[in-house]
Amino acid sequence: MEIFPDKRKLVGVVEQAYEGKLCLPEFQRDFVWPRDGVADLLRSVLRGYYIGSLLLLRCDPQNPPFAPAFLRGTNPKLRRPEPDRLVLDGQQRLTAMLYALTAPDLVLKDTSHRRWFFLDLRLLLEDIFNDGVVFDCAESELDGLNREEVQFQRRVLPFTFLLRPKDFLAWRDHLDDWLEENEPANHKSFRQTWRDVWTTAANDFQSFEAPVVELPPVEDSKSDGIGRVCAIFEKLNSTGVELSVYDLLGARLYRNKIRLRSLWTQACQANARLAEWSKGKADTNKFGVLILRTLALLRGLDPKARILIDLAPEGFERDWYRPAQAIEQALALLTLVGPDGLGVFDRKWLPGFGLIPVLAALRAGIEERSLGEEARADLRRWYWSNVFLERYSSAVESKSRKDYADLMGRWSGEPEEPAVFVEARARIGTEGYTIRDTASHASAIYSGVFCLLGLRGARDWGRGENIQLQALNDHHIFPQAFLKRHGVNQKKQMNSIANRTLISDATNNRIKDCAPAAYLQESSVFPNGPMADILAPHFLPPLAMKSMREATEDANSEAVKQIYEQFLQARERAIVEEIRRVCGLSTEEPRVCPPSIG
Repeated sequence: MEIFPDKRKLVGVVEQAYEGKLCLPEFQRDFVWPRDGVADLLRSVLRGYYIGSLLLLRCDPQNPPFAPAFLRGTNPKLRRPEPDRLVLDGQQRLTAMLYALTAPDLVLKDTSHRRWFFLDLRLLLEDIFNDGVVFDCAESELDGLNREEVQFQRRVLPFTFLLRPKDFLAWRDHLDDWLEENEPANHKSFRQTWRDVWTTAANDFQSFEAPVVELPPVEDSKSDGIGRVCAIFEKLNSTGVELSVYDLLGARLYRNKIRLRSLWTQACQANARLAEWSKGKADTNKFGVLILRTLALLRGLDPKARILIDLAPEGFERDWYRPAQAIEQALALLTLVGPDGLGVFDRKWLPGFGLIPVLAALRAGIEERSLGEEARADLRRWYWSNVFLERYSSAVESKSRKDYADLMGRWSGEPEEPAVFVEARARIGTEGYTIRDTASHASAIYSGVFCLLGLRGARDWGRGENIQLQALNDHHIFPQAFLKRHGVNQKKQMNSIANRTLISDATNNRIKDCAPAAYLQESSVFPNGPMADILAPHFLPPLAMKSMREATEDANSEAVKQIYEQFLQARERAIVEEIRRVCGLSTEEPRVCPPSIG
């Protein structure tokens, strides 16, 4: 993509924005600078500092590639934006300058009232590096500074006279006349000393140049060009807020009178789980993008960004509600702690948001075709296989389309086995499969094991209530303090998923400094003793329990290391056995299967 570098007068670019010739793509975020940020930018320009470059996109005023929006505080001649350029990078700086130079009746991020910005001309002469050279006031603080005579008396220039050279020259000449009439003694000094210095400072401010890079126009029909522009925007976005394909598509659909934000609001109103999980915001965990990916799958398309950006507007509003409802159903399945559910009893244990669109689209296919238990079992098997293979930790879009096609083909009678099932058998189904090194909440395996704990009916050892009635958290079985005292210091070894389970913070506080053998005997931890029906759901088979009983405080370090290794082996075997079962690699029935609690 050819680019056109240049340098332009910053004030001139601001004036173009003020007149509406320079606009924002509608996906740009709101102006977020506080008044100190605006003042700092003005000081930087006054001192001739580098303020960064601006990135603009040339466009056809009658057919811009994105829905355009006026910058905040503009006074355009046209009611509808018809820009010849769009701002891709520089919105915050341009809007800050626009605010200072035009004083619109708007508030800043940290204010509740309109602010006016002023230049202290005395300080400009004495010490331009004194930050007091630029200050701002609310209306209640002006103390007459909205009147020229007070400005002249205090030698204070409103920045609103610096947008256009003629405005400053007129203000300066009025000052000249006022001094001659009211302060004749100072008038001579003004003529000999101040006038030229202040004029030079104003001219330097108005002539300040910023680097400008322009991109050539892109044809609206070419999604590759649009995609490159979006990629550039994301890389240079100075707000630090990631731009999603949802924002980009929303800007494009806007021109077809499709209001994606309104559709999102309606989706949240109709789907309580979607509203709860997203907190009502499309950018929370990218739920807006997740709906679009689901929509693409249901339309038979790849859910890749370049495809989503180019989703056709025809039938979009009608099609939008289907994936929104599908995600609602997927969330219901995910959060069900029961035989048919996936056990995400707390959203922090979701193994990955990337799985949701495929799960939603496949679940929708099952319901729409009225498929039976075999397809529903396939769906659960697909889900768990992906979790424990961690397939959706990268290249989500390509796997999504492949998995959706594989499962839908299987349910249509195609003989080929889905790729994920083949991979699960080759990896999870072999003796070499291990989860021992998994020790991070970021791992899908780690989260998946905790969901299995929920499905097995794991309860707090002391309280014995259902997981959804108690705030249970991730804690060690062999306490870290005990392991460290006995020479086990490697974090990955101590924090292995094979040494973690769900208990309450209160229980953890009672055991965290104890030897396992000691706390097993504590009535405050096990009021009725360490019974199998309490411990078995925590993947604590007899061999693991034997190791815990042998882990006494007086055991030497070598003995504890051996005991702990035996414990990890026994518990990992129990967890992997359950993983193989839920992945369809074992026909054995689960040993613990609590009733559904919805």
